[in-house]
Amino acid sequence: AMVKQVSKNINLFQNSFIKLLSDPKSKQLSRESCCRGLAACRGLAHTLGDDGGILNERLLKAFGQTTYGGSAMIETESQARERRNERDGADADFPETEIGGAAGITESALGAFREMAAAAISLGRPDTVYSLLILSTSHSAWLAPRNRDKYNERSLLGNARAENSVSVRNALRPHLGKLVPRLLRACNDPNKHTREQMNSLWVALTGGGAESRAVITQNFLSTIDALIQDAVCSSWRARAGACSAISDIIVGRSWDELGGGGVVVDDDGEKMNTTASIRLIRLWRSALRALDDVRLVVRERGEVLGRSLRALTIRLCDPSVLISSDDTFLSDSDQMKKDREIEVQAEYAAAVSLGWLVKYGLNAPCPEATGICISCLLGIVDVSKPTTLQPVLAELCYALLMAMSGLEPAALNYLQVRAAGDSNSGGSGNDRYDNLERIRIQAAMSGPIATALNKCLEMVKHVDLETQQKLVPVFDSSLRTGAGFATRAATADAVSNLSNSCPSAFRFKGISSVNPTVRLLRALYYASERERGITAKDKMTHALGNLAALAPGSSVRQ
Repeated sequence: AMVKQVSKNINLFQNSFIKLLSDPKSKQLSRESCCRGLAACRGLAHTLGDDGGILNERLLKAFGQTTYGGSAMIETESQARERRNERDGADADFPETEIGGAAGITESALGAFREMAAAAISLGRPDTVYSLLILSTSHSAWLAPRNRDKYNERSLLGNARAENSVSVRNALRPHLGKLVPRLLRACNDPNKHTREQMNSLWVALTGGGAESRAVITQNFLSTIDALIQDAVCSSWRARAGACSAISDIIVGRSWDELGGGGVVVDDDGEKMNTTASIRLIRLWRSALRALDDVRLVVRERGEVLGRSLRALTIRLCDPSVLISSDDTFLSDSDQMKKDREIEVQAEYAAAVSLGWLVKYGLNAPCPEATGICISCLLGIVDVSKPTTLQPVLAELCYALLMAMSGLEPAALNYLQVRAAGDSNSGGSGNDRYDNLERIRIQAAMSGPIATALNKCLEMVKHVDLETQQKLVPVFDSSLRTGAGFATRAATADAVSNLSNSCPSAFRFKGISSVNPTVRLLRALYYASERERGITAKDKMTHALGNLAALAPGSSVRQ
């Protein structure tokens, strides 16, 4: 009699458990008791001969999923009115709260359970959600000897249980490619309750530790592609969770694990064959976008992602750390072949990373994004070999020269303009202008950009003559288009350095009108003639003298 009376009000019990789950003040034991209570409702309904279709539909709808694919979190006005009328007649003891979602349940409160419902729907087995609910419980109370058999899956669900934990894990394996990114994102959700619940489910499904890492590795490409899309979606919770998940799973990955392939500097959209180059570019784009997000939580997760991505990029560009420990058992020929493959992959990674960072990273509108890009660029230059940087050396030097003035604080330029106005009026204005100019140049020459530039110039002597000669038009362009005297002063120092270390780089064949060295000589002459500051003018005059010794005599006399 009592069982029949309970069965008549099973909907009330289900609604009560769902309300307790959505309460943000509920503790872990309370939430897990509701999970097992929902499973007990399903088992009781099956005992009384009910197939559970209506019960499953109500639960999935409350969790934000329905068997026809729609979401109860987004409902029309007529559907909302119908739901309120149903609740007024069936559940008068629990007045509706105006907090959104199905049955007054917020999206954040049931985030973990919405993911479980989505997993059950993707399997085509709605009953699996009850097994997932039980797997997600990890409180020590359920492991006590007196409760272990009383509240386990067999006791609660009876013959209605979908599978045991091992069978559920095996049933989910074909779908892990779609489920792993969803579970990882939910395990890093900003909501504490969602994280705890999904972490328990993740360990129960994958085994935790090395087994979880193996599952991620097996489905890495599909997982990283899905998380990159989630990192730029409209939901801020999804963006935050995706950024944290990406920062965890990219640690220690190789070029081949990212998809392999050659060099692609620009990602023009979706491609049939997504290579490691495209994935690395999309990762950087997602990280910079997260660093400039409107939500503080997403920006914080973006900083973590930026640091992880910086470490990954530097690791990919460093051939010395890519040699595995078992390479000692290879023969000499196999070892040489393996080392060459690693060096080629490092060249690919450096070309892609430096090309994108120079073109987009240094021009990012967010200061935090620019900072992480500069830090990564310095790290790549520090660990790369000359042969690795040779394909992009000219473009890298040009970007660093232009960044010398482009990344200066605007306040310094304002002070320089004021000092120039004072110098026009006479007195000690000229001294203030020259002192400020000297301080600005000293600060620029001792900064991280100048350090990277000097490292690149040191590598020039180790590259071929063709690459060395590509730098001469770069210096000419930076002198003519540079916006500040820090760029012009750095270019003059680079010309002086290169004319002493690699004089052959300035020797070109041909007439004077098309000779790059002659064009650079003229650019230095006109720039030094127009330069107002003493420090920058001295540097350019010194570079002009060094270059004149290498230029054709007729062009110098002209």
